[in-house]
Amino acid sequence: MKKEVAIIICNYNKREYVLKCINSVFNLSFKDYDLFVVDNASSDGSAEGIEAVYGNRVILIKNKENTGGSGGFNTGMKEALKKDYRYLYLLDNDIILHENALTELYDYLESHQNVGIAGSLLYSMDNPTEIQELGAKIDWDNFTIKPNLKGSIDLGVPKELECDYVPACSMLVRTEAIKKVGLMEETNFIYWDDIEWGHRMKLHGYKVMACSGSKVWHKMGAARKVNTFNTYYFWRNKIRFFVKYSDVNHIRQLADCIFYEAVLAVYSCNYTQKYNSARTIITAIEDALANIRGKAGEGRIFELETVEDRFENLMNNSPKVILIDNENLKIVRDIATRIQMVNESTELIIAGKFHQVTYLRQQFPGQKIIQYQAAFENKDGLICQSCAHIFNLADELDGRVNAYIDGYFNIIASKEDREYAKNFQRTYKLFKNIYYPIFLEKVLRLREQMA
Repeated sequence: MKKEVAIIICNYNKREYVLKCINSVFNLSFKDYDLFVVDNASSDGSAEGIEAVYGNRVILIKNKENTGGSGGFNTGMKEALKKDYRYLYLLDNDIILHENALTELYDYLESHQNVGIAGSLLYSMDNPTEIQELGAKIDWDNFTIKPNLKGSIDLGVPKELECDYVPACSMLVRTEAIKKVGLMEETNFIYWDDIEWGHRMKLHGYKVMACSGSKVWHKMGAARKVNTFNTYYFWRNKIRFFVKYSDVNHIRQLADCIFYEAVLAVYSCNYTQKYNSARTIITAIEDALANIRGKAGEGRIFELETVEDRFENLMNNSPKVILIDNENLKIVRDIATRIQMVNESTELIIAGKFHQVTYLRQQFPGQKIIQYQAAFENKDGLICQSCAHIFNLADELDGRVNAYIDGYFNIIASKEDREYAKNFQRTYKLFKNIYYPIFLEKVLRLREQMA
């Protein structure tokens, strides 16, 4: 009997997670599906585990090599498209689904024929009430992405949001749309593939929606990164995406933005002694501008160095911490969480500078919240200012603040740190005078190739 939906899970070396994900699929209230699992040549016994536990309840496809997230999903979709499914439901291997997750998406697409993709409300698996995102927007002015509600505690969210893309970790896609738009951009290998796919859907006239009635919990990422894999693909694919799809009149603005971000990132890596990360960023940019795609070649991904954890050292010696918020609530939450992980006996107080105290109390229940100015009345606490990036604040450093901490857990705490931060703009101007003309020329050439 023909099924309505093909569920496709892409897996690589996450045996325990994928087994739990499959189990949650079988607990869905929606039953009119076939389940495909594409294993990307895992070496941890994933395929054997799936066969042993689930047998022929799963259509298992074993790739002979790791083709990345986009290649893995495309393998499953190509197989599913041989049959007459109305929808394809893409899932990451580290997802746990609410029993109505698929029903909600199916019903939405059934009643909204102009929607090509519908995605779920994603929660953090480690903090089940924290929202990872409800779809996202592409910021074409600053050449970045802005996930909706990221880092917020769910106090009530919109039923639906129109987006530029939804993550492929839980998205239901109309088969008719796939046949018109095509599959994912497989040469990305991983990262930015779902962003590019959502954008192409919109270029073909389809809407992309996020539906909060469909709830899933997502682990997201490895517990401890050991190499620069993520760094390479994120930088390379981001540059290629924006060079290809940005308005032609904004290409020079794009070049300015990417060049600044690159110098900032490399300057930061030098500061934290993460030299292999800097090498990877530079090679990723070179490859992007040379229009190199697919799986990373030799000499692109390196092991991460073992470096001093200055954040941990600072917090271990601080019995009381006053953390001043910033505009990005996710950064505040991550820093607050890690402070208490480093030393659970630390007395943590959050000060509201960018958010109302009443809102922060809702977002951090049980946590002591104070007004911004009150932070400086606490004479016995370490005053820390959270921020997006420490070196973007070089000209705004407040002498009353003991330490600045950014979303990467970089810190400015000493006099030497402050001097290094203040030197960033001089370094950036030097690099721009020497290297920017060459960089801009390569960006313009890449745009011509991709046009």
